[in-house]
Order: sequence, then C-alpha cells, then structure tokens
Amino acid sequence: MTLAVMQPYIFPYLGYFQLINAVDTFVFFNDVNYIKKGWINRNQILQNDTAIFFTVPLIKASQNKLINETYIFDIENWRTSFLKKVEFCYRKSPNYNEVSTLIREIISNKTYKSISELASDSVIKIGNYLGIDTEFVKSSDLDYDKNGTNGQHKIISIAQLLSVNQYINPLNGLHLYKKEVFDKQNISLKFIEMEDIKYQQNETNKFAPSLSIIDVLMFNSKKEVELLLQKYILS
Repeated sequence: MTLAVMQPYIFPYLGYFQLINAVDTFVFFNDVNYIKKGWINRNQILQNDTAIFFTVPLIKASQNKLINETYIFDIENWRTSFLKKVEFCYRKSPNYNEVSTLIREIISNKTYKSISELASDSVIKIGNYLGIDTEFVKSSDLDYDKNGTNGQHKIISIAQLLSVNQYINPLNGLHLYKKEVFDKQNISLKFIEMEDIKYQQNETNKFAPSLSIIDVLMFNSKKEVELLLQKYILS
C-alpha cells in the first residue's frame, strides 16, 4: 500500500493531484503548524496572461497555530469576491460553465470555519470530479506520534500506523527525507516529479506554469486532465 502526506492546500496545482493519484491513501497533514506565504490559503490563477494570487483571508494567522486551528475571516464575502474573480479571469475559457459550477458547489458546500476544512474539501471534491479513487484521511484523526522530533519521524509514524510499505513525496522533499531511514522501517521512499507539462491558455503562445488546478480544468477537458495526471516521473 502506498501513502502520501501533505498539508491541505486550497485548489492546489496539478502536481498535487498527481501525487494523490499515485497513492492508495492520502493524508492531509492538518495538525501541524500553519505556514505563512505558503499554499494553504492561497494559489494562483491566470488574468490576462499573467499569474495572479487569490487568497482566503484568515483570522490572526500565525505559524504558532496549527492548520486546523486557523480560521477564515468573513467566508461569505470571500466566496462572493472569489467567484467574481474566477468569472472575470475565465469567462471566455472553453470549460468555464462546467468548472465554475463545480467551484461554486465546492465553496458553497457548507459554512466553512477553518482553512483546513475548506482546503481539504477543495482537493477531495476535485479528486472526485476527476475520478480519483484514493482514500483521504486527516492526520488529526490519527493516533500517530505527534511529538516526533521532526517531520520525517512523524511521517514514518503515520506510515507505520497505516501499515504502508511505500511512501511517496514531491521531489522538493529530497533534503528532508532519507531513503535509508525509511528502509530501516521497511518502507520504500519514492519521489515524484511532474513532467514539463504545457497546454493552451487563452489564445496566446504564452504559458504560465504551476497554476491552480482551476486553470488546468478551465482549459482542458476532464479526459485530458485525467491523462495529465499520469505525466510524472517516479524515482
């Protein structure tokens, strides 16, 4: 059984979904410290061929707080302004009607309080839409060793608890996780890297990479995105 563990990101980029699609179980690492200027409450979409940020406003966000204890400020106002921004940016895209309806359904699903809950749902609902059958779990629901000395120790504790034999992490974790440490616990450590993926955005030859999955869905059919999910290198 294969496992991946990541903080919950709001409408993350394609590589995040490739990671999810590559494993049997995906754990949202939601009971670790919030990261400022990361991807938990913000991402990028395309406006007039330029990548711009959208951000979910938070109440006194701090790196001293856990992600699942970090709350959203004025969800109703954000929801309205975000949907307007998506419309302005993508109303001429080929899949706007279907994808904007999906986004509206996701963020209007309930009155979200924590960014962890909203971000996790944005991932789960998009995953369901794309037919990904990975099991989703929240780390806050697991009795793993939360007092581990570092992230690697916590990840191994989660892997042991779930009885997995392979852990997959994005390539940028090469300096954080050591294969020999995982091998000692009979867990194979692999790293995933997204291939150089480009697709047509608007009517220009410019391409803005690594935007939110929203951008991918606006310019690619569901079937095309399902194929893009397979375009990665595992090492």
